[in-house]
Formats: sequence, structure tokens, C-alpha cells
Amino acid sequence: MKKVVVISTSLRPGSNSHALAEQFAEGAKSAGNEVELISLKWKEIKFCIGCLSCQKTGWAVS
Repeated sequence: MKKVVVISTSLRPGSNSHALAEQFAEGAKSAGNEVELISLKWKEIKFCIGCLSCQKTGWAVS
């Protein structure tokens, strides 16, 4: 068994892209894999501000 992560990046509810991600996840599950489906729809994703903190500390800043 493998661990599979499926990331849906669509921002529109009921989009074809998200439906495709769901179908892919179901196919992976039926093949006996452990599957996690992550949707970015309600996530707040910020752009890089170029502070270089991640390079100084070796860790991404949230």
C-alpha cells in the first residue's frame, strides 16, 4: 500500500478540476492505497514578500 496525496487547486465549487481530483482519489483508494484529498479552496495562501527569512533560518515563514 502506498500513501497518495491528491491536491485540488480549484477555487470554484463543483468545478471539473475538483471532480477529476475526487475521481483520481477514488481510483487510488480502490487500488488499495491510503489517500488524502486536500482542497486549497478555503486556504489562505500568501505570496512571497521576499524577506529571505526562509533562507536565513532554513524554514518557510507562514
